[in-house]
Amino acid sequence: MNRTLLDITEDLQALDDLLSEVEGDITGVEGTVDAWLAELENDLTGKVDNYAALITAMNARAEVRKAEADRLYQRAKVDANNARFLRERLKFALELRGITKLETPRYRVGVAKAGGAVPVVITDQSILPSDFIRVTEVREADKDSIRKALEAGQQVAGASLGVRGTYLAIR
Repeated sequence: MNRTLLDITEDLQALDDLLSEVEGDITGVEGTVDAWLAELENDLTGKVDNYAALITAMNARAEVRKAEADRLYQRAKVDANNARFLRERLKFALELRGITKLETPRYRVGVAKAGGAVPVVITDQSILPSDFIRVTEVREADKDSIRKALEAGQQVAGASLGVRGTYLAIR
């Protein structure tokens, strides 16, 4: 029978509950309990091994896919840079000839003025009048100093030490 991890875990919990209920006294049914426990541990060991193998395979596949995605991303950047270069080269050539519109069998190409707000060019920010300087303040909690203070027993309003999480190690 192919049992799920949840089924095995529930059966182990049921056995644990049963042993707690009888306060560990399994007189007369030791063989049955031992066999059940051995079967459950065997099922669990096999299931955990299969889970770990699947996790390992999925992690390996994810790394390969990430590497391929990175490779494709780099190729996409090269394509975008090449397209930008060709666009600028074509614009330069059309502007040099004074051509603002040209129709080909597949495209209508035109050189047009950019819309929107007129760009501002800052040549030397250090000499700008203070009326034209925006000052921003970034406020951020210093978690390292907060952690040190809390670990030293100091109370810090608005902060407390959390609980470290757990993780599954597969070696």
